[in-house]
Amino acid sequence: MNNFQRRFFFYLCSFFILAFILIACTPALGEPPAEEVPTNEAEVEQLPTVVSESETDTSIILPTAEPVLEELTAQISMWHSFSENEMESFTAIIENFHAANPKVEFDVLYVPPFDLENKFESAAQIGGGPCILFGESSWGPTLFDSSLIADISPIADNALLGTINPAALRSVQYLGAIIGLPMNLTGLVPFRNKDIIPEAPTTFDELVEFSQEGTAGDVVGAYLDYGLFFSAGHLYGLGGQLLDAEGNPAFNDEKGLEWVELLQRFKEAGPIENNNDNDVTQFVEGKAGIIIEDYWKSSILSDAIGLENLAIDPWPAPLSGYVQSQNLYLNVNSAGNELNACWKFMQYLLSEEAQTIFSDPSMAGFIPAVQGIELFDPQQKMVAETFLGGTEFPVIPEMSVYWDPVNSALIAAVEQGVDPADALQGAYDEVVNKLSELRGESPDS
Repeated sequence: MNNFQRRFFFYLCSFFILAFILIACTPALGEPPAEEVPTNEAEVEQLPTVVSESETDTSIILPTAEPVLEELTAQISMWHSFSENEMESFTAIIENFHAANPKVEFDVLYVPPFDLENKFESAAQIGGGPCILFGESSWGPTLFDSSLIADISPIADNALLGTINPAALRSVQYLGAIIGLPMNLTGLVPFRNKDIIPEAPTTFDELVEFSQEGTAGDVVGAYLDYGLFFSAGHLYGLGGQLLDAEGNPAFNDEKGLEWVELLQRFKEAGPIENNNDNDVTQFVEGKAGIIIEDYWKSSILSDAIGLENLAIDPWPAPLSGYVQSQNLYLNVNSAGNELNACWKFMQYLLSEEAQTIFSDPSMAGFIPAVQGIELFDPQQKMVAETFLGGTEFPVIPEMSVYWDPVNSALIAAVEQGVDPADALQGAYDEVVNKLSELRGESPDS
């Protein structure tokens, strides 16, 4: 091989080597360069996930991991209707949370109770409203169906849910979703004036007996309200139900007849009423021994007759009463750091520390929705025990069609002499028709 051939061969080899190097180091046509991988955990951004859609579209970007709030700058907005004492507890809770998370601020707005739901609904429909709404359990289904509150089941782990009173947890389970977190319990309880009825009845027959013994002059042993809200729990206590899980009527059966016959016997214990406050007035004046009323009226009643004379008893069999929860709802419009902070705060509100503050009788005096919170106030202990024998309030939209037809049937059977079977059948037919209208069904479907 002469010099010219050697030089040509050398240049040719060099060319192929250079071409190979260029091809190996250059990305494929149209392929973007690889992103730089973070080198430590602090550089990893917390990526959100989208909640899977159910029958109701409540898509919201929710965090997949616990945010480190000390590194976040966020503001938690919340609307409520707390009383002065309740706000005292809430302020203490906010201060504790802020001390642990100094970059998280609060924007808290009081809205009168009768305006709160509508105000939130109007604001959320146009993309506004607070991140957290504190409201009644009965609001949940309507707000969820309107895609205004989020399904939190993707981020509410079993450890958190396992701490909640089972009846309270059921109040936020709807259409396979978890539409909020229950924060405290409320509901109906039997109040007793120990000065008139010294011993707590354990059965309805004993309630009648003790009431008759306590009746004298203008004092009555019992003053019972048989209105549907106050008496529906008794149907469940007998083993029946007003409506099934799908919202269809379930009261027109043997248990329903047994229920109406029980309500007819209320007259044996004393005067009766349907959805008014005559019983409360009599009790406040010291002229009624036993009434069934909302727990929140306990302070009014104890102030009137003296705390030492007021008892809140377990339900005498087979009586029972509705138990409801007040819930925390997460606005579907929430996003970013505010969403992370709000979810963290909602979890904190169900912590032992926050629930203990809320249950302090010198402030809010709530009955905790979380199990295992130690109560020191004797009256709160009585209420918590009574709620164990209570009946979960049906939090589904169909409940709205039951009030008037069934209550009218109770009035007809209890006070107007209508046969209970006929009264229940009439209410059943009316409820079925109203359900068809609510669901947009044709009469023949």
